[in-house]
Amino acid sequence: MAGQLNYMTRTLTELSSEEREIVVFTVHKEAEASGWSQLSNSRKSTLYSAWESQFDLSHATLKDGIMKGFDTAQGIPKKAEAEIQEEVTRIFRLAGINAIEQAAMWTGKERADLLVGYTSKFPTHVIEIERADSWSEGLRQALWYQAAIFQAEHRHVLPVLILFGNTSADRFEQILATCDHNHVTLSTHRLELDGELESEYSLGALLNGSTL
Repeated sequence: MAGQLNYMTRTLTELSSEEREIVVFTVHKEAEASGWSQLSNSRKSTLYSAWESQFDLSHATLKDGIMKGFDTAQGIPKKAEAEIQEEVTRIFRLAGINAIEQAAMWTGKERADLLVGYTSKFPTHVIEIERADSWSEGLRQALWYQAAIFQAEHRHVLPVLILFGNTSADRFEQILATCDHNHVTLSTHRLELDGELESEYSLGALLNGSTL
């Protein structure tokens, strides 16, 4: 994973204002034309890969720096997404765990949803909070940030994916298996499986019954 970072590491700050406007306009226009909110994860990944190659930008820059501003990118209002992140952060802090929201990467532009650890200078886990129907993007982000932190600071952190929203029990089992295969801890917060609130892997159960 770390080796891939060497190929596409440009960030928005490295673009001229004119080029940045062109990139944002083009990506948003193509996303809108594709019916972004209705696309499968594999189709979204294909578009991300195409944009990465076309503009020589990292996946994190495209997702966090450009698509975060696209209303349908996450398929959920920003207010609700921010509310979920605030709740997760509050749960960590109430458990006595140091939590840093929107932690900036070394480029200053890409931001992980959450870092937790002993102190802000000694993070142990990088956490991505993602809606269940775009879980693969969250998984990819968690792994990207894990590799990015190691590349920048030679520090190992463990990736965690926290899902919210709703999905089927069968799909959740597939997500769990994929996370296990990639050595990513999977947790949930306000996630419904076939209409029932998931509790076995909830953040509360994780903090109370096992270690991250």
